[in-house]
Amino acid sequence: MKRYALFSGAYNLMMGGVKDLRQSYHTEKKAFEVATQIAKSDIFTSWVQIFDKKTDTAKIYSVVDGKLKERKGKSITEGAS
Repeated sequence: MKRYALFSGAYNLMMGGVKDLRQSYHTEKKAFEVATQIAKSDIFTSWVQIFDKKTDTAKIYSVVDGKLKERKGKSITEGAS
């Protein structure tokens, strides 16, 4: 698996799993490009997450009107409660 894993789905279950994994990419930029396309084309997707395996952090986005909107203060980091 490459460094940046892209997850998306209709319902964001924080303990989701493999079924929400779309693909992995070498760069965050490429993962974000694909996430943007998913937001535009999949009307059932309500959230997207790009997980960085190296830093163990993730950026979480809501899909609003076919665009990604980052959820500030909702990123996942190692050891967060």
